[in-house]
Amino acid sequence: MHLAPSHFRIPLFTLPVVLNFILFAAQTATMPPADALKAISVPEGFKVSLIASEPEVVQPIGFEIDTRGRLWVAECLSYQNKKERDHDRIVILEDTKGDGHFDSSKVFMDNLNCLSGIALGCGGVWIAAAPKLIFIPLKDGEDTPSGPPVVKLDGWSTEAHTIFNTLTWGPDGWLYGGEGLLSKSKVGKPGTPDSERIPFNAGIWRYHPKFEIFEVVGYGTTNPWGIDFDDYGQMFFINTVIGHLWHGIQGAHFKRMFGEDFNPYLYDLIEQTADHYHWAGGAWTDSRGGKGKHSDAGGGHAHAGAMIYLGDNWPDQYRNLFFTCNLHGNRINSDVLERQGSAYVGKHGKDFMLSTEEYFRGLHLKYGPDGGVFVTDWNNGGECHSGSDVTTGRIYKIAYGDVKPIKIDLTKLSDVELVQLHLHKNEWYVRNARQVLQTRGMAGKLQPEAVAALLKIYNENPEIPRKLRALWTLYATQTLPETLLLNQLNSDNEHMRAWAVKLLADQQNAPAAAIQKFAAMAKDDPSSFVRLHIASALQRMPLDQRWDIAQALVSHREDQDDHSLPLMNWYGIEPLVPTNLERAMALARACKIPLIRQFIARRATSAASEHPEVLAVLVKSLSASDDVRFQLDILRGMGQAMKGWHGVQAPEAWTEFSAKLSNGPNPNKEARALCQLLSSLFGDVNALDSIKKTVLDKTQTADARGEALDLFLSFKASGTYALLESLLLEADMRGAALRGLAAVEDTHVPKAILKVYSGLNQAEKNDALNTLASRKEYIPALMNALKDGTIPQNDLSAFTVRTLQSLNMQEVDEYLKEKWGASRQLSSDHVKEIAQYKALVGNANAKDVDAGRGHAVFKKTCAQCHTLFNEGGKIGPDLTGSGRANLDYLLENVIDPNAIIPQEYKAWLVKMKDGRVIVGLVRNETEKSLDVITIGQILTLSKDDIQTKKQSDQSMMPEGLLKALSNAEVLDLISYLQSPVQVPVK
Repeated sequence: MHLAPSHFRIPLFTLPVVLNFILFAAQTATMPPADALKAISVPEGFKVSLIASEPEVVQPIGFEIDTRGRLWVAECLSYQNKKERDHDRIVILEDTKGDGHFDSSKVFMDNLNCLSGIALGCGGVWIAAAPKLIFIPLKDGEDTPSGPPVVKLDGWSTEAHTIFNTLTWGPDGWLYGGEGLLSKSKVGKPGTPDSERIPFNAGIWRYHPKFEIFEVVGYGTTNPWGIDFDDYGQMFFINTVIGHLWHGIQGAHFKRMFGEDFNPYLYDLIEQTADHYHWAGGAWTDSRGGKGKHSDAGGGHAHAGAMIYLGDNWPDQYRNLFFTCNLHGNRINSDVLERQGSAYVGKHGKDFMLSTEEYFRGLHLKYGPDGGVFVTDWNNGGECHSGSDVTTGRIYKIAYGDVKPIKIDLTKLSDVELVQLHLHKNEWYVRNARQVLQTRGMAGKLQPEAVAALLKIYNENPEIPRKLRALWTLYATQTLPETLLLNQLNSDNEHMRAWAVKLLADQQNAPAAAIQKFAAMAKDDPSSFVRLHIASALQRMPLDQRWDIAQALVSHREDQDDHSLPLMNWYGIEPLVPTNLERAMALARACKIPLIRQFIARRATSAASEHPEVLAVLVKSLSASDDVRFQLDILRGMGQAMKGWHGVQAPEAWTEFSAKLSNGPNPNKEARALCQLLSSLFGDVNALDSIKKTVLDKTQTADARGEALDLFLSFKASGTYALLESLLLEADMRGAALRGLAAVEDTHVPKAILKVYSGLNQAEKNDALNTLASRKEYIPALMNALKDGTIPQNDLSAFTVRTLQSLNMQEVDEYLKEKWGASRQLSSDHVKEIAQYKALVGNANAKDVDAGRGHAVFKKTCAQCHTLFNEGGKIGPDLTGSGRANLDYLLENVIDPNAIIPQEYKAWLVKMKDGRVIVGLVRNETEKSLDVITIGQILTLSKDDIQTKKQSDQSMMPEGLLKALSNAEVLDLISYLQSPVQVPVK
């Protein structure tokens, strides 16, 4: 079954949960702007004003405040709206009378498309308009371009929902931004060959305006849409679905909602910074509307916009709090940032603002020159700045008490006057002053007196945030002496040391004196925060310079449970391992962090496919150590890497080491099990017998027996069929046995399965059918069983049908065409079919339709792959949050599941050398093995056993699902799918 949100046309098995954002209820008219203003509540003492609304501004997807306090608003009418292509525009709003009302509206540009972000600085306007990052030059004080637009980067994905966005200047003078998970970008300067472009599909990136360098800051998350920096220059960004608040560590690889990181050897990804979510548990889709228990938690999972308040109007209690717009809850959330270990934790703060208007959709919030905060309201249906109405949009301002508008133009100030603004309480002045100074520096017009004034603040001001402000501007203007940074490595403040490390490594050419000092700091610096920045810098150094620093970093046992540091250490160490295995194992022996020891062994073992001597190096290290904890970590890493292998030659010293560890006076139970596993992989018959005993041991748990069975099956040992046939009689092992029979090439398999078929539960029937469909030799028995009713036709799931289609057998294709319809119909046929089913639903008598019966149909046809109301499989997207209530889109996605398919959800056809055919999603591919996600299991396959593998252009779900059902079943299924709540199965 495939459902998509009603605003987004994507079929089943192709629709990640990230797209399940939009639920179109019957949309009533949005509130008039004046009424919407009255619907907003804020804490006592604050005032909200409406500074702009439609028609002066519509669909404000982003904005920037220029050096005169004016708002440059990016309007995106083309978001999910093909009719509005090339109509996106940038509007300049200005308060010309100084009365707080933005009375002037001027169009700067109005022929843009996919406009998603704007920034001002370094001589012009920077625009995110996929597939291009565009720079438009400006002269100070002018509002018209001083030259033609310049495309600085191209290759950005035009996938609208997760398009690149949020242009934000960092304190270091780089331009930062985000991009979401569905995007498939290959970024580079115009004309760059495809092979030289940087692939990117989720995370945070940056671009240097002078050196024209693009790089990825951190990979992962789902859809980051907001970046800001605290008083100490630490980056935090907002995200949606899998966690809202993240610490933007350079070189990080963050958790992803789905899919895999570009590097298959990372093994683990960094989680969000917040220790909470903004919905009250369960399915995030339950939080839509942000009411009840979800309101207490914060309103919902979907967020946009990020602001760390550093202005001078709000009370001091709000300074350095993180604020974001919550799209489910029609409000602004706050998080309290606290240091924890090497990084931060985001604690749940009080919600700051609430709107009772149904269509309030805050997207961005920023403080301005008077310290008041501007908030843009997309004002539309749906949750994630999407909807059909392109005529609405509002901008509010939230200030504390009475605020007098400030008339200012920073471009009129001298360089020294701009430097003095670095002491201002309101960070808006500091950031804009830095931008003007950076622009003048790039033009060669920066006065020496300004550099002297910055150095004076740096050297003499006792407040760390102000010292850092001066440091950042010196760096952004390319006037920072290297000796100053080298000396700063000895500072008594951890923030100053951390920034010295970061900036020295920033251009990936840190001086030799810095590299030497980094090694000493990695060993002796008492601050895990500083060590985190050294770990980050490690990735920016040549490999031969990393070893000593890496060994010092992993010597800190106290870092083993840190949120970010172990993984950041590993990301810098990982590429070292295959370059020098002896040194890598020496690093593992010196390492005090178990996770990294395990990962070193895992990474080293993965190289054994090309370098068999690797295993000898690992066993030598094991034999040389009496530390059981060390041995366990190495064995764990080896076992994880060798999963799916077989026929591996045992290293010379393995038998002696394994016997010693397993038969010692007090053998460790896990170590013995790991030795047993590895011995079996090395072809030890005794070990294989021991594994078989575990499979048959009814005193063991079903999970333990199942794991042992999976291992036993990988060896294709004689007697495997007999073992599996006996397990068919055990309720706890029947499902595992049915799945295992797919790996056995034996003519007795169909007969054994059909003998027990009538007594199987639904899940076991799915396993049985998938096994029968896995080999051409079993198809005659399956077809006969379907024709004579031994297997009811309706027992066939969409997944099994897709597997059968992959066999390309005439008899099967004819049967499926008759029962399920053609594998690909013309669009006109789809339209007719949709109309037929709409008529069926429209003419149905409500008393004849039962959602409970539909629940039973769902369990048979859809639940293998999809979750609905926390029930079902995990191969396809969770349907709970899709636009199920919209019959048109429900039918479109079920009837035509192959219209649009993201890469991650395209089916793979894997043909094994033994004749088995496996259809599933390929994950975790290495040189030696890969995982295939199928119904009810993840198969780890040795590449030596694979004949071919090919990714289809089709979804894993075939067409014709509804044709396999009776009209009554169709009506019941649709009723269940459209149900807003779970109903009992009948």
